[in-house]
Formats: sequence, C-alpha cells, structure tokens
Amino acid sequence: MKNVCCINRGLNPGQYFLTDVFTDIRSCNILRTVFEGTEDIDQVLAQTRVFLVDHDYEMFVDDKDASITIGLSHLRTASEDILYLDIIHELCHVQQWRQGRDLYDQSRAYVDRDTEIEAYLVTVSEARRIGLDDQAIADYLRVSWVTPQEHQRLARRLNVNIKKAPNA
Repeated sequence: MKNVCCINRGLNPGQYFLTDVFTDIRSCNILRTVFEGTEDIDQVLAQTRVFLVDHDYEMFVDDKDASITIGLSHLRTASEDILYLDIIHELCHVQQWRQGRDLYDQSRAYVDRDTEIEAYLVTVSEARRIGLDDQAIADYLRVSWVTPQEHQRLARRLNVNIKKAPNA
C-alpha cells in the first residue's frame, strides 16, 4: 500500500476523534462510496468517537452509539493496509448503524449477515484498488471467529479466489 491513509500509532489508551487516529481519512475517496455526501462524511468524522483500549481486540463498532473500539496492539502492530481496510469496513458499519440496521443479527452466522457482506464488498473493492491480490484479500478475510468453511463461503460470496495448497 502506498500511503493511502496516515495512521497515528503512538496514541495511548483513551477516547479520540476518528481523525486523531486516521489523520487524513477525510481525503480518502472511498468515503464517497460509504456515505451519502460531504455533509454526511463531515458529520461522521465529527461525531464518531474512537476508543483505544489495552485489550486483545482488533476493531469493532459498538451497536449502542456507533463508536469504534480499536485494540492498542492491533493499532501498533497491524500493517497499514490492514488498519486502513479495517477502518473502512467499520465505517461501513457506522453508516449501517446510522440507517437503523442491526449490526449484530444473531439469527445468522457472521459471514452470512447482510451488514457484513455489504461492508466486506466495499472493503474488498478498496483492497483491489490499492493493489492487493486475491490471496492477500483472502488472508485479510481470515479472522479468528470464523471457521475455515465459513472463511471459504465468505470469500466465494465476495468473488475472492483462494488458492489451494499443493497436494490439497
């Protein structure tokens, strides 16, 4: 990735504005896809709180207030492309929350939730735009809370080809 977004990795645990962590996120064109216009983008950037916590979290949106929680170790150690794609994914969820949608529909598996598919479609498109190949995207889609079968199902739904290991 070539400096898609400047990320402030040196922050301590606490509450921040989104632009304190992702300092130039406003200039990312993908926001025009996620939100309904400049006014919408400005509102989200002004109102979305980010909590940096010293826990083993990656990144998630709180379904009570659309704040974003980021685990400090994730912020400090994940690659720039992962952090960038994560924040785009979570901002999709912020927009869904603003639309009154259920982010954590427990009646469906994570990889089958409409909100996840929608957010991942945006994220995968952006991953391709910044130069990630299908294997890197498939690796990005591999998260600890989904089974290998769910991972494959998600990748198929997103048109991401997973290379099979030799002799598999």
